[in-house]
Amino acid sequence: MSKRSAEISLNELCRQLAYRAAGDYSSFDVIRMTYSLLSYVKASEALAETAGREITPGKGPDPGTVVPRTNRRLVRAALAAFFAEQNNDGLWDKGQPIYKSFRKSGRNVGNAFVFAVDTLGSLMEALPAEDFRPHMDALQKTLLWIETHLTADIISDFCDPESGQCYGKPLQGWVSPHLNQDSGPQAWSTAQALTCNSRMRAVTQELMHNDVRTEFNGVPLSDDGPKLAAWDRLLDTDLGYRSKNCRTLKDVLRERILDPFHSNRMKGGMVGPGAAYSAILFGPPGTAKTTICESVAEFMGWDFVVIDTSAFLADGLTNVASRIRYVFERLQALENCVILFDEIEEFCLDRDTPGLGMESRMLTTAMLTAINDLRRAKKSIFFLATNRLRAFDSAITRPGRFDMQLFVGTPNLDSRCLQFSQLIGTMPLSEKFKENAEHKFRSFLETVWSEDAMFMNYLEGIQFASACADFAASNEEDALTNEVMKTILESQAAVMTVRGSARDEYTATMELSRF
Repeated sequence: MSKRSAEISLNELCRQLAYRAAGDYSSFDVIRMTYSLLSYVKASEALAETAGREITPGKGPDPGTVVPRTNRRLVRAALAAFFAEQNNDGLWDKGQPIYKSFRKSGRNVGNAFVFAVDTLGSLMEALPAEDFRPHMDALQKTLLWIETHLTADIISDFCDPESGQCYGKPLQGWVSPHLNQDSGPQAWSTAQALTCNSRMRAVTQELMHNDVRTEFNGVPLSDDGPKLAAWDRLLDTDLGYRSKNCRTLKDVLRERILDPFHSNRMKGGMVGPGAAYSAILFGPPGTAKTTICESVAEFMGWDFVVIDTSAFLADGLTNVASRIRYVFERLQALENCVILFDEIEEFCLDRDTPGLGMESRMLTTAMLTAINDLRRAKKSIFFLATNRLRAFDSAITRPGRFDMQLFVGTPNLDSRCLQFSQLIGTMPLSEKFKENAEHKFRSFLETVWSEDAMFMNYLEGIQFASACADFAASNEEDALTNEVMKTILESQAAVMTVRGSARDEYTATMELSRF
């Protein structure tokens, strides 16, 4: 039955387009064409490549009978024809009534015609927002009709018998143009006008979102929907020195962002209590701060946009302040997006720093205001990533400016062991041999954790784990000793990223998280 509906609606859609192309307006009906389009889109998308007739019993649907995917060129052509038939007032001709007669004879067809606003609202619900980009002027004309045809009726509480003037509460709404305009607002017409207005706003919002995402070279992760595996692949890090009560980065992000925003919405609820809309991610270079933000976006199925220094310097050094205002105004158009401000310390410098120029102080002030406005909008989640937390102005890092301040260190002990397990797990060794090697690897790291092991970044950790796994696989079962792993670690430490002053900064800031 559904397959037949797709075929019938497609045939009628093509027939109406042919009437219009031939100039046969006595047969062409814009409303009939549009609802054929809607029926075709809904039926074909629901059944695309899944429905078909079983010609040979037991063989399943025959490939030749499978419903093809929706013809997007045909859909766009029909939509263009619909808007081309729009009248100057923003509506469309009423076309034929939905039905021409009632079971009881003698009744007028009355409200049997389609309210054009209802038709447009249905199109905006069924079709992608991008299909309406060429027709924004037409949408504006319909919106103008909605705005200028709001009617009111008075529900009388009291009528003066002498003057005939009635007083009461005004009832506002709309009435379809093919009804008696003196009848006052109609419930169905009002509901459809409000629905159309709401969907028009959603279409406009999505188009603005897409424009801003494209302008700043964002990644359209929302096209693929949520990817929960992206979060599972992310290695964890401790928010401070390793201890029994130490929280981890993934644990806090799940509690304050993933669960309130994603899990609650998946259950049909609103954003959960305690949700964090913003966070500072600080830590040494090479600790995957960008990867963390992108993983959050992938998990939730949101788009991902990175704003770096170049975005604020696009108009030259003399126009940075105005550029900051422009960038943040554009970012306010984003909705359900993860935004990363990557290493923009130069625009948020501590205003108490001796010798700091007035221009830099004003940039910090402008940035503070812009961040505040973005946070208040509560449309997106944004992160500020930095390697130099203490370079920021105190107004940036104070509680209340950002919801959280999270230390992003190197992978924690459990993550290191996971790296080793994944590497040795692919080798042709006995399970007992692998378990013994994993136990030795963990025991060694626990003994030297605060010396060098904890300071290896992701890639350095992979190199160390790989070297240990290769040595274990190419020697006897007891060959992977603490002495061997210590030698490997010492050679790794000589070229480690977090060493010297970088290590001092690491240990000085790793306890500065707040959540």
